[in-house]
Amino acid sequence: MNDEETKIYRKLQEHLDKLPIGFPITKSGVELRLLEYLFTPEEANIATKLSSDFEPIEEIYKRIDDPNISIEDLCDFLESSVKKGAIQYRIERGKKLYANAMLIIGIFEFQVDKLTMEFMDLMKQYGQEAFDIELFRTKISQTRVVPVEKSVDHENYVATYNDIREMIKNAEDPIAVAHCVCRQKQDVRRERDPCKLTDRYETCLGFGYMAQMYIDQGWARQISKEEALKILDKNEETGLVLQPGNSQRPYFICSCCGCCCGLLRDLKKMNNPARLMKTAYVVEVDPEACAGCGVCIERCQMGALKLVDDISTVNKKKCLGCGLCVVTCPTEAINLVNKEKEAIPPESEDQLLQAILDKKNELIEKYNKRK
Repeated sequence: MNDEETKIYRKLQEHLDKLPIGFPITKSGVELRLLEYLFTPEEANIATKLSSDFEPIEEIYKRIDDPNISIEDLCDFLESSVKKGAIQYRIERGKKLYANAMLIIGIFEFQVDKLTMEFMDLMKQYGQEAFDIELFRTKISQTRVVPVEKSVDHENYVATYNDIREMIKNAEDPIAVAHCVCRQKQDVRRERDPCKLTDRYETCLGFGYMAQMYIDQGWARQISKEEALKILDKNEETGLVLQPGNSQRPYFICSCCGCCCGLLRDLKKMNNPARLMKTAYVVEVDPEACAGCGVCIERCQMGALKLVDDISTVNKKKCLGCGLCVVTCPTEAINLVNKEKEAIPPESEDQLLQAILDKKNELIEKYNKRK
C-alpha cells in the first residue's frame, strides 16, 4: 500500500466511521489493511461517494469527480464491490439502489461461503483493537432474542414481534436460507472442534431486499414460508437461540449457538448481557418441582443456569429468555415469565439504525465536551 493508496483507504475509513456502527481508527492501521482486502483503490474511492441511504446509480454518479470514469465504469465498480460483499443494494420498482454497508451487521455476514483465513485474522485483530468496543458502544443491540414457541404459556400475551412464526408468516418476499457465517468462521479459523450442537449450516433466514441480494449473488437459496417454518422447527429442536433483527419487521432471523455465534460468545463474557439485549422474558425455576437432572444447564447457550444444592438456579442477568430450557425440562419446573418492563423494539430497521446513530452522536458530543 503506497502513500496515495493509504490516503484513499483512510478517506474511506473516515467515511464509514460515520455509519451507525462505525469503522474506528487504530494505532496499528489494521482497519486500512481490512479495507484493502475488501476494496481495490478504485472501488474504495467509489465507496466514499456512497451513503447509508440506498440511491440509484445516476445520483451516485453526480458525486463522481473523475471525468475518466463513465457511468458504465461506475456500474462495474459497484457490482464488483457487491460481489465481494463490500457494499449492499436493494431493488425498488425494478431499479437497483446502492449503499454503504456496516462491518457488522453487513460486510462480515456478506462473506458467507467465501471466508478466508486472511480476512478472519484481520477481523480478529480489528475487533481486539477497536471494533468490539464500537459494536457495543451505544448499548443498543442490532439483534434481540425471541422465545421458542412452545416455551411461552398460552395464558401469556405474546406480541406479534415476539412471535417468531408470525414474523415469518408476515415476512416480505422473497424468503431465503443461507449458511451460518459464524459456523463457517470457526471452521476457517480451526480454533476448535465442530459446532457442539449441529452439523447443519443452512439455519439463517432472510427476508425482503436482503434475501433478494443474497439470492442474486448466490449466497443463499430461495425457499417458501412453509420450508422456512420447517427449518425453524429443526433449529428449535436442536437448541439454537432465535435472534431476529431488533425491529418489529426484521429482515433476518439468525439461529445461534453459544459455541460459534460471535455475539453470544461476547455476551457470555459480560456481567449483565440481559440488559443489553432487553429481552421480554426471563426464566423462573420452581425449586420444589426441580429434579436436579441438569438438562436445562446443557441446553442453555448463555451459561445462565447452574445447580446449587441439586436445584437449578438461574442468573437473571445472563438469561436472555430464549425458552430453550423450558421445553426440555422433564418435570416442567421451569417457566418463562414476562419482565416487568418490556422493551418494545423499533418498528423498522431504519428506525433502529437511526436510534443507534442518534445515541452514538450523543455519546460523541458528551466526550467532546469533556475534552
